[in-house]
Parts: sequence; C-alpha cells; structure tokens
Amino acid sequence: MGLRVGVDTGGTFTDCVVVDENGGIYTFKELSTPKDPSIGLYNVIRKAASFFNKTLKEFLESLEFFAHGTTVATNTLLTGTGAVTGLILTEGFRDTIEMRRAHKENIWDLRLSVPPPLVPRYLRLGVEGRIDYKGAVLKDLSEEDVVRACSLFKDEGVEAVAVCTLFSFLNDIHEKRIREIALKELPGVFISISSEVLPQIREYERSSTTVVNAYVGPKLTVYLSNLEKKLRDDGLKHAFYVTASNGGVMTAETSIRHASATLLSGPAAGAVGAMYFAELLNKKNLILMDMGGTSFDVTLINNGNVTLSTEGEIAGYRVAKPMIDINTIGAGGGSVAWIDRGGMLKVGPVSAGSDPGPVCYDLGGSKPTVTDANLLLGYLNKDFFLGGEMKVNAPAAENVMHKEIAEPLGMTAAEAASGVFKIINQNKADAVKVVSVQRGHDPREYALVSAGGACSIHACKIAEEVGSRMVIVPRAASVFCALGMLESDIRLDSVKTFYANIPGIDLDEFNRVISAAESKALKELIQEGVEEKKVTLLRYLDMRYAGQHHEVTVEIPNGCTIEKDHIERIVDDFHAAHEKLYTYSTPETPLEIMNLRVTAVGAVEKTALKESRGSRGNAESALKEYRDVFFTGYGDTVETGDFIKTPVYDRNLLKPGDRLAGPAVIEERITTVILHPGWELGIDTFGNIIMEASV
Repeated sequence: MGLRVGVDTGGTFTDCVVVDENGGIYTFKELSTPKDPSIGLYNVIRKAASFFNKTLKEFLESLEFFAHGTTVATNTLLTGTGAVTGLILTEGFRDTIEMRRAHKENIWDLRLSVPPPLVPRYLRLGVEGRIDYKGAVLKDLSEEDVVRACSLFKDEGVEAVAVCTLFSFLNDIHEKRIREIALKELPGVFISISSEVLPQIREYERSSTTVVNAYVGPKLTVYLSNLEKKLRDDGLKHAFYVTASNGGVMTAETSIRHASATLLSGPAAGAVGAMYFAELLNKKNLILMDMGGTSFDVTLINNGNVTLSTEGEIAGYRVAKPMIDINTIGAGGGSVAWIDRGGMLKVGPVSAGSDPGPVCYDLGGSKPTVTDANLLLGYLNKDFFLGGEMKVNAPAAENVMHKEIAEPLGMTAAEAASGVFKIINQNKADAVKVVSVQRGHDPREYALVSAGGACSIHACKIAEEVGSRMVIVPRAASVFCALGMLESDIRLDSVKTFYANIPGIDLDEFNRVISAAESKALKELIQEGVEEKKVTLLRYLDMRYAGQHHEVTVEIPNGCTIEKDHIERIVDDFHAAHEKLYTYSTPETPLEIMNLRVTAVGAVEKTALKESRGSRGNAESALKEYRDVFFTGYGDTVETGDFIKTPVYDRNLLKPGDRLAGPAVIEERITTVILHPGWELGIDTFGNIIMEASV
C-alpha cells in the first residue's frame, strides 16, 4: 500500500497531510497563491516529497490516494468573478431567479439588499415549449427560439449557459434538446441543465442551483482539468479526487459537471474528520471549530453524525445540493481590526488573506489583524512561526496596532491587541451558539474540537463563553480538513421527485422508482472507479404533513423491497423527526412524499492512527523556555490582564499521560496551543491534547 495524501487550499495557507502504510501522519503547510491555487498545491507537495527524500515524480507515483479540497468555486461565487452566464428557460418565467422566495433574513430591515442576479435580465431568454405537471408535452419546443437565444449569447460573449424549463424533473426532453442545439451553436461554452444538476420540484431552487453551477463551472473546469493533467504528467497514476459539500469525494470529471457541489469543499472534509474522531475517541457529541486565515467554520456532530441540508445559501444564492450544515463567519487569523464611525472596535469580516496578509508577514499588509494581535500578546513565537521557516516582523505589527487601534482609543498596543482578542473570541462563540443553542442543543453537553493552525489559541476562551468544559486538539489540528479528506468515502447524491400520499401510496410504483434511481446511482458510482462490492446505497424521503411548505428528510430501509410494515415504520420515524425539529407532531394528519433521495457510497480505506500507551504524568522534559504571555483572569490581573512569565512546551516531546496546568503554551511547527488560566490538559493515547476546565 502506498502513501495517501490530502491537500486543502485555504484562504491563507495550503495544507497537506500524508499518511503512510503504518498510520504515521505527516503535515506540511505553505502560503496559498490565490491568483493560481495550483502553485500553492505544488509548493506543498514538493515540500512533502522532499521530506520523504523523493523527487516530485517519485512521490506522485507512490500515491495510492490523492484528495483535494478547493476554494475555486467558493471564491468565484464570493467575489463575483464567474463566467458571463446566459439562462434559457420556459417563456414567461425569466424573472424567477430575481423574485427568489421573498424570504428576508431580517424582516425588520425595509432596505435589506439581496445579491444581484448572476444572470442579468437581458441574458435570461424564454423559449416556447411546455411540459405539464405530469411530464406530458403540452407544446413542442421552438428550436428557432433556442437558436436565436444562442445567437444573442454569442454576440454578448456568454461563456456559460444554464437551462431550466418547467417540470423538466419529470420530463427532460426539452432541456436535452436545448443542450444539443447550444453545443452546436456555441462550441466550447459550459452548459448546465437543471434536469441533471438538480432534478427536483421547486422552480426557484432548481433555477438558482443550475445558474450557480454554470456561473462557477468554467473556472473550476480550467483549474481542475489543468491540475489533473499536470499531476498525471508529473507521475500521478491513481485517481485524483475532489472533496464535495456533502462530505464525500468525487473524481475531477464529476466535480466539473457538478461544480456547485464543491462550494464547501474544504470545510466539509473537516466535518468528516470530526465524525472520525467522534468514533475514535468514543465521544459522540462534538462541535468542530476550524479557524483558517480568512474564516471560522463551525459544525455540530450529534450522536456521531453531521446534519445535511438541502437549503443552503452561499453568498446569498440558494444552492439546493446536499451539503453539510456548516456555519461560517469572517473570523480568521487575517481578519482585520478596525474602528467604526461610533468609535467602537470591530474585528472582521474583511480579511487580509495571504496576499498581502497580516502586517507581521512583511508582505505588504497595512491593517492590524488577529494574527498581529496574537503575536503582540506573546501567544505566537516570532522566532518559531511555521517552525522557523517564515520570519515575522513584530515591531511592524506593534506600530500598526498602535497607529490604527491603540492611539485612537487611548490605550497601549498590548491593550488594543487584547481587545482584538476578546472581540474575535466573542464572535466565534456566537458562531458556535448558532449551530448549538439556536438549534436546540446545549453546548455544555458537547466537547469542542479545535482545528486550524490558530484556533487553539482561542479555544479555551470560546469554551468558557459557551459553557463547554472540554476542548480536544487533534494531533493534526492545523491541517484537520486535509486529514478529513482521507476519511471521506466516495459519495454521490441523487434526487428524484416522487409525489405520493400516505395513506394511499402505490407500493409497486414506489419500488419501481427506487429500483430505477438505485440502478442509475450504482452505475455512476462504478464509473468513479468503485468496485461494486464496496458500494452501499442509502435511501431517504423528503416528507411533510399535507399542506405544509417545507419537508423533513427521513432515512428509509435500504437493500429491500418496501412493504406495508416498512411504511408504518417510515411514518413513525417522520413523526419523531418532526417533533424533534419543531417540538410537535400530529400523527392524525396525512403525509405527503415529495422527493426520493439515493446516496451511493463507495467505501475508502480509512486512516488507522497509531496508538501509544504512557503514564508519565509530567512534562518537564518537554519544557523549551519561559516567555512573557498576556493573560486576563490570573493573579492580580483578573480584569485588565498583564504579561505573565509562562512556560512553553514542545508538543512533539509531550507523551501520552503527560499533564499540565495553565497558564502554558504548547508549540509545534504549525500549531500553537494556549492553555489559559483555569484549564488543565492531558495527552491521550493517540497524541491528542485534551483540555478541561479545572474551575
């Protein structure tokens, strides 16, 4: 068995994890290169190859599995730099994506803005032709209208075309013919049809998801096609996988067709890693916190599982593809500190990213950031940043913090940095409460998992704010998403609108629909290179009480023909799920089935982490030095805070069974852990740090 590699491209750093045949984990990190993310990817795999004393070619040839988390689609949507996109749809319905659902995030804001439509109105063209609600053709497609639309698109320089006609999820004959004509009239243009991207009821969600797919598709196509070709030319022999928003992986070819399914590529892999750790550590309730250079992602793991949502929004655009429920805010290491017009200190959501980055990077940054604050407070070692590979400029960070924050507020640079630290911690705690308190979960019953290179500086303070008494820092915390990719199965989600009533469902028809959907899903998964014996097919139904607007997704028995007793069990499961979500159920009310979902899972070999036994109980041999570190809530500085001479430990020298009491600093090459006053830590048998509140 060869090496297994995961590479995650973030806003500031590109992370790489290599797992060898013995379960050894090796981590690497390089600055991201936003203008061409493949440069950062190649930089980090060259570093990994050098560590293993291999040439790049030898390293790539030795890989058994290569997974990549990319932000190309996400950044394209967030920055509005996607393709010039045209939309062909049923005549008379071109304003659907602009009308949206008329839902407002804040019902009290009369001027609440919505993002501009990705396709301007003059490029949304209706064509004659109509399918009815049963899938029958009411009016033939006007091919002349399609040709005229393509002619306008050509004149306007359109680079991608989305196609979404009424009821195409029941009969896709018109959409497929429109694609045939468009491919002939517009060679080289990226084309997405809704009957393949999202073949389900609800016109707005289907239109919006298809448009997003078309909008980000061309950039993702260029990136993944060029990257895969280069990797192949340089020695990669096995499949090249891309992580998807549902927590699975898929081939680059499939990722290109379903570009909108990669919008949460990196963060979703982190959630999979958290599920793996939930099982490994036998702790079923976890809240994953992943802090990168730009964002802070939070995912709740309840009873060992994540929640999948089909009602996600990215940058204000509805994407109805299944995706792990992740709450993301702009609170990373590069988040900029600033003073608003009222004289209040704010942090984020704007980020300095990796270019130009924090001031201390000396790459042209001019605004104080969270990383600059952490450096000034002594949390980061100016001589050991990235293990000493990257030099940081502490005086420059202090000058900018003084000029931009401290001086206007009448305080010292250290006090200003402490203020930045407190505010970013509160922002992060609020994000944790969104996935827990606001959804009926008590964070006091969950352990926090701290991932990302800088998250463990803040983790204890976030835990204090939300009431959690345990923080787990995984061995590969700084590259946790990259590690999660190696725990991800190949996973393809499909959906088929199937309307039926309970009672009254036709079981023969229901089983025919299931059989057809599973046959299609199995065929697609085998095309991904999965052996049939490693395939599992999972079934779900989107259900609701008759007359309701929103559905609840319920897993149903798989691998069998659905019988009457199965239906009774499905009904009971729906009532239980509805009561859990909304605190009530009405068993006397008839039910409606809206969609059948089939998930095809191809099992991938998982990382077998090495476990060690130990009982030392002390960590004196791991002590590196003492340095001044700023703490509040300690000694005579409970409120204001002050610098305290604090022991600094080498994490690589800490052994299972070692224990420490705060305050303390634990350093490794690409991660720093701050054990705040009132906390203790121990090293478990897998080398993870377990921090627990002692008061």
